[in-house]
Order: sequence, then C-alpha cells, then structure tokens
Amino acid sequence: MELVTRVWKDPVWSKVISATIIGVGVLIGHHFFGGMMKAAYENAFVQTQMPNWLFWLWTVATIVLTAIAGWALLRSPSSNGETVIVGRAALDPKIEIVTEPDAPYHVTDVQSGHVLSTVRIGIKNAGGKTLSNCKVYIEKISPPTNSPGGTTLLLEGTGFQLRHDDPEKIIDVAAHWDNNDKFRFSTPIGGGFFDSTQMMDGKTRRTFAIRVTAMECERSALFEILADESRKLNLKLLNDIN
Repeated sequence: MELVTRVWKDPVWSKVISATIIGVGVLIGHHFFGGMMKAAYENAFVQTQMPNWLFWLWTVATIVLTAIAGWALLRSPSSNGETVIVGRAALDPKIEIVTEPDAPYHVTDVQSGHVLSTVRIGIKNAGGKTLSNCKVYIEKISPPTNSPGGTTLLLEGTGFQLRHDDPEKIIDVAAHWDNNDKFRFSTPIGGGFFDSTQMMDGKTRRTFAIRVTAMECERSALFEILADESRKLNLKLLNDIN
C-alpha cells in the first residue's frame, strides 16, 4: 500500500497513471455509450469477449509500467530529503570539510606527564564519484607567521583517494602542549615539532583557510583557532569559501 501511495504522489508517474486511467475510461465509455441511449442500454448487458492478444497486451503493459514506476522511486529522493544510494553515482564530485568541538575533531592525549591538545578536520566525499590525488593545504593565515613555507603550507600531501562510501578522512590541523605557550600547525616540516619557525602564540586569535584539492574538484573553508587558559586548542569553522 505504501508503494502505491508513493507512486501516486510521484509528480511523473501520477500523471502517467492518471492518463492511463482516463484512456481506459474513454475506451470503456466509447464501447458502452458510443451510440444512442437505447443502444447503450442494450450494450451494457451484452456479454463481450476480449481477444487473447488484447488481454496479454494489457497484462504486459501493466507489468512494464509497474517495473518502471518502482525503478523511478528507487532513484528519486526519499520523503525526508535524503538521496537514495542507488542514484548517488550520478551526483557531481563534491568535497565537504567539517569539524566539531568534540571527538574525534578535538582530542587530548597525556604523554610523559604533559597534555597534548590536537584539533582536526574531517574530509568527506559528498559527491558520487571517487576523489583522487587529494591534498590539503593551509593558506591565508592572519595574522601571518614567519614560516619558511610562505603563505601556503602543505598539511597533507600523500595524494589519498576518497570514495563516496568511504568514512571521512581525519586530518590533524594543529597541536599544543600544556607546558608550552606556543603551538604549531601539523605540517610535515623537516625541522620537527619544536622547529621555532613554526611556533605561534596560542593566545593570539588567528584565522586561516584550509583548501582540499582533488583531480575532480576542490573546496576551501575559513577557520578560526585559539588556545584557552588551559592551553587547549579550539578550532571553529567560520564559513565555506567556495
């Protein structure tokens, strides 16, 4: 019964079914009421026989229409607005960048008696095709740093792939020890974690952009980062750039 209701409410197939019902009604009306009233009255009680070929034609047409209606429903959005997986492969490539104020995006770890605060982002494939050769960059840092890498820093350069049905890719963005008043981005710089050129004052509110590129598309988002009194980092997504 639910399938019948969905087919009837579908904007395309409801019209097809309505047209079929009207067509059948016209044929029946023409058969019974095509002549004068008297003839129509007599024909109403005359036994008619349907040729076998016509019976099988209607049977096949009914089966085909039902199959097409079911296929269309599986490819259409569900009632709550979510796209059914069957039709997702037809979506354009799309990258989504997310973060939240709790795990797994904001985590703390105790090592050798000190607390390490790490902030992360999640990268999701929100499209229908595999994202290939993905890389992640930090850019547009404000206030700027004295990083030798310039205004654009490579955060993740392995060129990973991300299918539409893969879990999100978690990327470390920055880390802050509780015994240091400075923090640094988690960029693979050869100088190591304590490279002084990479360290930034945790009390300074900074904004920066994260850009994720793939062969198929790219996405950028603006973030804000700041350390609290306990030197725990807080990362906030401000808005998407493109």
